[in-house]
Amino acid sequence: MNRDPSKDRGDSNPSLSTPQSEELPLPGPRLRSEFQKIFILTGAGISAESGIPVFQGTSWRGHSHYELANIEAWEKDPKLVWQYYSDRRARARVAKPNAAHVALAQWSKECGDSLFLCTQNVDNLHEAAGSGDVVHIHGKLFESRCAAGCGRPAFADSSGYTEDELPHCSCGALIRPNVCWFGEQPYQLDRIYGALEECVMFVAIGTSGSVQPVASFVTMLKQRSRAARTIFLGLTEPANALYFDEVHLGPAAELAPKLLPSWMK
Repeated sequence: MNRDPSKDRGDSNPSLSTPQSEELPLPGPRLRSEFQKIFILTGAGISAESGIPVFQGTSWRGHSHYELANIEAWEKDPKLVWQYYSDRRARARVAKPNAAHVALAQWSKECGDSLFLCTQNVDNLHEAAGSGDVVHIHGKLFESRCAAGCGRPAFADSSGYTEDELPHCSCGALIRPNVCWFGEQPYQLDRIYGALEECVMFVAIGTSGSVQPVASFVTMLKQRSRAARTIFLGLTEPANALYFDEVHLGPAAELAPKLLPSWMK
């Protein structure tokens, strides 16, 4: 997972404009779940509406989230990193799915295998709303694994740990959160790129457009010979907004229940 600093500064081409939510959707046939492939990507914005803090513009006890969600931080101070993730678990444990999560769960049931749901979020709000096969490209907050990669599978773990009781694997190595940190390879990329290649519609919800490789997904879709229809929903315009055919600005909890059903008619 890599962060693109230039995107955080909001660098973009002012000569190119992106349609806003008040404009009509692009003309053309509506999608039908029986044969069309839809790729849904969700980011921190959708979880923020359920009370889970975003990375950008916030910190934890004086530390940048980018500083702590980092393989170098783990290697330097695993106690601090576990304190951080224990607090994140505590916050996420009480969070509830919002209307956007619920709308996506309902849409996934109607579309079946035609809908591919990929999230940058490590929380379990999609699953709590009823979505089944959710691909967590950055891992899962409520799972842990052996830091030494001894072969033990990742396991469910919602516990919080203090600096005096860090968890250890049976092999003797430390246990770490099963998440992708900056400087590490995101999860399930082969499956994700396969779904991107097949999709005819790409919907990003609450993404910043500044974290790679996810920020490049919409660019790839526009560069292939058979371009997909690309749509963004969220409170603020993403850093890669100029690659979207439609940008609908507003709370995802309001936009998703209204717009998702209209695309299936």
